[in-house]
Amino acid sequence: TTFIREGYNGLKAHPKGRPTKMKRKKKQIRQLEKQSEIERLRRELAQKNQALYETKLENDILKKSMTLFGPSKDVKRPK
Repeated sequence: TTFIREGYNGLKAHPKGRPTKMKRKKKQIRQLEKQSEIERLRRELAQKNQALYETKLENDILKKSMTLFGPSKDVKRPK
């Protein structure tokens, strides 16, 4: 009768019982949080490394310009 009513899909096994409310175990959730924390720290470290690199480049450019053009003429040295 099930085959006649529902066809071939009616004969397949169906999940029995009440569905679980807790989909993931606490251990799995902690591992996911830990992984996301590690990824966030890696991104933050990469951003800070990029900012440090840009600052070093800027300092090098300023040093070169000071050697090429010398100090500004507004500065008066005491005699």
